[in-house]
Amino acid sequence: MSSDAPIRPDPTAIQATSSTSASTTSFPQVIPPLADLTLPGRSLILCFDGTGDQFDQDNSNIVRFVQLLKKDDKKRQMVYYQTGIGTGAGPSPQGKIATKISQTLDTMIASGLGDHVRGGYEFLMQNYSDGDRISLFGFSRGAYTARALAGMLHKVGLLPAYNNEQVPFAYHMFKRDDEEGWKMSNGFKRAFCVDVKIDFVGVFDTVNSVGIIPRELPFAKSNYLIRVFRHAVALDERRAKFKANLWGRSTEADEKLGEDGKKKVYRQEKTKGGMWSYVTSWGSSDSVSSVKKAQGSRHRSGHDFTATADRGHQTNVKEVWFVGAHCDVGGGSVSNDTPHSLARIPLRWMIRECFLNQTGILFHSAELEEIGLSPASLWPSVNIPVPISDGYKPQLSDATLVESPLQSPTLARSAKVSGTGSGSGMEMGIGTRTGTEGSLVPPEPIRLGSEQDAQDALQPIYDQLTLKWWWWILELLPMKQKYQRHDQSWRTWFSVNYGGPRVIHGQKRFTTYVHRTVQYRMQQLGYKPRAEILAEPGLTWVD
Repeated sequence: MSSDAPIRPDPTAIQATSSTSASTTSFPQVIPPLADLTLPGRSLILCFDGTGDQFDQDNSNIVRFVQLLKKDDKKRQMVYYQTGIGTGAGPSPQGKIATKISQTLDTMIASGLGDHVRGGYEFLMQNYSDGDRISLFGFSRGAYTARALAGMLHKVGLLPAYNNEQVPFAYHMFKRDDEEGWKMSNGFKRAFCVDVKIDFVGVFDTVNSVGIIPRELPFAKSNYLIRVFRHAVALDERRAKFKANLWGRSTEADEKLGEDGKKKVYRQEKTKGGMWSYVTSWGSSDSVSSVKKAQGSRHRSGHDFTATADRGHQTNVKEVWFVGAHCDVGGGSVSNDTPHSLARIPLRWMIRECFLNQTGILFHSAELEEIGLSPASLWPSVNIPVPISDGYKPQLSDATLVESPLQSPTLARSAKVSGTGSGSGMEMGIGTRTGTEGSLVPPEPIRLGSEQDAQDALQPIYDQLTLKWWWWILELLPMKQKYQRHDQSWRTWFSVNYGGPRVIHGQKRFTTYVHRTVQYRMQQLGYKPRAEILAEPGLTWVD
């Protein structure tokens, strides 16, 4: 690591501890306090909302997240919010009819996807300075937009300020994923752009395709220049056009696309005297492979002149599965004045991840209290609401003792009132636990470390296939599906979904992260996730 790189504590060293609740008089109004920030540069935060989402009566987690952020100090933090695809934001035709047609096309085929990606790109182009920390957040197609923007920054770099005329050319080259496109992108990057890094990407339930007619952009799935990637994924979404778009791994073919002949590759080597020196080797397949093996995942361009120590890290990736359908994870299922909902759980988890990974993002303490998250549980140390053991009573407002008998009469009445979905569109996800599901639930009562999590975990699931019948039209049409095999190759096929659940691939080979509230809901309500979860070998419960 270079000497000027910011020093961050090891997230694994931050333990779950108890603390007293924050008071409005003594606790900092913004955390982390500005005086405690040691990271260089500013936080540039870009937030992309989901399809049709904007500030309204049922806000998404992206709007709620923006509301939490400090936005009045440009020297420390800048915030960019973009409404979702299909809202008609940005350039549009004149007249109500033309605007309505434009919005409909944007929703169906994501005709404005390029405008959304370029909008975020231009914000960075005008405001980025060396040393600034870029963080991207998004929900649904907004999550796809955020990841596509990361891909564009990776492939063509970032233009200096006031080069607006060049942005369309940069985007055009970014879209081309063939050999000629990569060759042109490499040359464009060397001539006009600078390399930037992305500190944190936090997304809620990225969709597998954008629009009724699938549109894909390169490098939206995997990206070496991201330091931390966090993804909240829905267990109970089942629509064909909403299959989960999980983190991908670069293939050998991907690596070779970015190589431009035998270009020089600059590496750092440590001499006998302990000094670092730069050495030059030709970018043959052997040398590139050896560098790749030594460094792990790296960027595909043969024209990255940043030091190996600065670019050779592997992205810290964690994707966690949560109770609920698409909008139960990304928000927007319930009105803003609803005190409890499933979407509050992944929102609180995402904010904790921002603190655990030392992003330096500034939050208003009072706003954190509004979503059931005590600021004292985030600063000066992060207190994870782990399950409570006997004899211990936590003091935090978001980590109070919760102990309820299995399927208590109160919860049973709540489930009965909410219905099972056929009439109200809401589902409690109640079913008989058998086989694998039964083995996921311990015989003793689960006592969550967060009272807020316990209350939110028992709220209804909003299944759009039940709420809106016309979604079934797409369920009867053949849709393109794809997933990445363990050897990093991709399998693509067409199938009729017919309301089928999501599939969690690779559970026998890789760790599957599932939030603890899933287990709690299974015990309290007999909940059975639509996506199958295997108890062995790699299941890990996340708090």
